[in-house]
Amino acid sequence: MIKEKKSPLEPQVKAETPPAVTVPEEVEGNTLAEMYLAVKRAVLTVREREDDPASPAFFKTVAIDNGQFSRITLSENVETEIAFPAIFIHYTNVRYLVQQQRIGEGRATMRVRFILNTLNNQDTERECDPFFVFQRVNRAIQDAKSREPALNERCQLLYFDMPTTSNMLQAYWIDYEVWFRETSAWKYRDWVERYLVMPPFTDHADAPDRDTAHHGNHPRPNDRDAITIQPSVGGEDAEARESEK
Repeated sequence: MIKEKKSPLEPQVKAETPPAVTVPEEVEGNTLAEMYLAVKRAVLTVREREDDPASPAFFKTVAIDNGQFSRITLSENVETEIAFPAIFIHYTNVRYLVQQQRIGEGRATMRVRFILNTLNNQDTERECDPFFVFQRVNRAIQDAKSREPALNERCQLLYFDMPTTSNMLQAYWIDYEVWFRETSAWKYRDWVERYLVMPPFTDHADAPDRDTAHHGNHPRPNDRDAITIQPSVGGEDAEARESEK
């Protein structure tokens, strides 16, 4: 009788799970929006009393200019409620450069329109208030260049203009020439933050709130172990190498 031969069982190989791969994704920035937010943060630092940083902000409203002032000054006010003094920011003459080496770069005029609500603006004691407010607004924007990257490219004061009609609200213009550049960066998904300690220059005692595993301090290596000078030419080490030969 012929019996069927069975092949020996092949060892089953466990399928290995491929490690998770962190793939970066591109994140684009919008420079026009970043410049507006930078100017908004800057003008909100202008306080009612210059000698008191804890006083309320001078401007009660800071927003993108989409025609609010024109709607307020109509014969019938159709605008929603707005707190004054206010600042409205508007971009004009936005243009992009076409040079081969400057793709994504552009220029624009940023118009900062601030509106005061002093009804006695013709009094001799108050008629120069707009000049002082203009000075404070411009100083705040210029000071913000040191901490706002969106304003580092160029934010140059062009001119300051007075209103021709008031209708109980005085709208003043401050124009800036601004340069902008389209930017993008790479961001990793599943990002895990880690705190790195590298003795002897940093140790766990430098940040005890992060030492959740209670590592303590590392006695070795110390600074003497890390900071050494070993001459590569001449000296006893060179003579010892020559004797070994």
